[in-house]
Amino acid sequence: MARTLVIVNPAASRLKEAGPRATLIDGLRRVLEQRDGVEPEIAMPPDAAAAIEVVRQAVADGAGLVVGVGGDGTLKDIAQALSGTGVPMGMVPGGTGNVLAGVLGVPGSLEGAVALLADGAPRTIDLGDVRVELDAGPGLAPEVRHMTFMVGAGIGFDARVMQSTSPGLKKRLGRSAYFVQAAWLAANIRAVPYRVTVDGEMFELDGSIALVTNFAELVPGFIRTRLPVVPDDGLFDVFVASARNPVAGVRGLVDHLVRTDLGYDEGAGTLRLRGRTVRLEALPHEPLQVDGDHLGPGALDATIRPGALRVLVRPGPWPEPAGQTDLEASERDPR
Repeated sequence: MARTLVIVNPAASRLKEAGPRATLIDGLRRVLEQRDGVEPEIAMPPDAAAAIEVVRQAVADGAGLVVGVGGDGTLKDIAQALSGTGVPMGMVPGGTGNVLAGVLGVPGSLEGAVALLADGAPRTIDLGDVRVELDAGPGLAPEVRHMTFMVGAGIGFDARVMQSTSPGLKKRLGRSAYFVQAAWLAANIRAVPYRVTVDGEMFELDGSIALVTNFAELVPGFIRTRLPVVPDDGLFDVFVASARNPVAGVRGLVDHLVRTDLGYDEGAGTLRLRGRTVRLEALPHEPLQVDGDHLGPGALDATIRPGALRVLVRPGPWPEPAGQTDLEASERDPR
């Protein structure tokens, strides 16, 4: 049987204590040795570059699975190395947010995630390649970065939330910290002119937030949009909302949750589209985020990479969140 590589990030928020971390690693060894018939390789690379190199070498040596034990950053590094190889990635969420594991239905508890490795099934998801143009200053050419995302990228309000949520709040509240911070910032929400281009078609509208994503859950694992976002359909989903005050923001959020069709809703100030290429830009430029990492103001271009990554998840169809919203399309305000 092919051997499994386990990448452990001891700096992840839930893995910093040596004793519990050692216990977790022992449990991983038992489960994976029983699964594969051979003891897994355990590695703790010192940084992202080293982790990517270890994963690439393991793939070259014939590894059958790579398990990431850490936060979203650790999983992103592993995904970058595994992209296009066909070798699946398993996940044990040891960070604070653990967004990717949440949207894929991986248990939030360390023990539950380890248990899933015993009988999980590989599924294919798309990835997004993004070209970011960051403002470098008056009269200067933008700084260009090339990145890959698993969950999504965006401009505006969500990037401000990512930037301003303190590490202490995230440590206390986990991913709920972002919603607490969003409620705090909502009092000063504003709308500015947006340009959203999907597969070459440009839409100009006022907006306060724009997202291009491969998943769409308001709270990962609990509430998702009624019009589904399918992570393996070869298409991005694009969400834009215009909110000039908190009330308008709530209305736009609810509209995105319950709507069942694509297009622009003038009454709610929301736009929902699908496509393979997306450009997001605000005038003046708004701050950006890619997979939750805050960047400066600028614009971004995203291109879908269909079927780029295999992930180990529960067998069967994509999981439904435990608290799936039960709002019907008929409950939307008539326009």
